[in-house]
Amino acid sequence: MKPLIPALGAALILTGLVYYLLPPMFLQAGGPAWFLLLAVNPLTCLFCGIVFGLLCGIKKSAILLPILAGAGFIPAMYLFYNDSALVYLAFYVITSVMGIGIGWILYLKK
Repeated sequence: MKPLIPALGAALILTGLVYYLLPPMFLQAGGPAWFLLLAVNPLTCLFCGIVFGLLCGIKKSAILLPILAGAGFIPAMYLFYNDSALVYLAFYVITSVMGIGIGWILYLKK
């Protein structure tokens, strides 16, 4: 239980930074929003899931990361994108679950 809280906190801080700091800078510079929605955000969710799975394995509380990563995107969606970006919410949750699974496999091989 000890590595769960720091790993979850670090993952949420990283996803929060990517969800809320990159879009204003990237979109103001004229970058395409699809690049953030289809490349940067899913890679961040996957990376955080892998690290979380490596540190914690799969526990009952492992579902917290995908749920919180998805819930964290909802305000960012309304701030920086439009309602059509709601489809990506499921994509980010699934990507986080895949990352936790990959991290768990690597955790078992340690």
